[in-house]
Amino acid sequence: MKSIIPLEIWSDGETKTAECIKLYLSYDDLATRAALQYALCDVDGLTIYEGQVLIEGQTYLDWGQSGDSNEEAYTIAAAQLNLTLS
Repeated sequence: MKSIIPLEIWSDGETKTAECIKLYLSYDDLATRAALQYALCDVDGLTIYEGQVLIEGQTYLDWGQSGDSNEEAYTIAAAQLNLTLS
């Protein structure tokens, strides 16, 4: 789980503030692509929105080259979702 710059989200008929993101690897073909399930969470860590991001192509091939594939996964997901990690 990583903290993000707070983001207002419309969920279940009300505005909620997402303050963190959680990632789970749901698929990886170990060659060209991976799918990550994400959850945006409130200050208490409760999920207020869920979705999926894909890592494909050159991004997939470069993923993990820095030695910390988990950190890179959060960076890639945040970029795709237009979130800022804090």
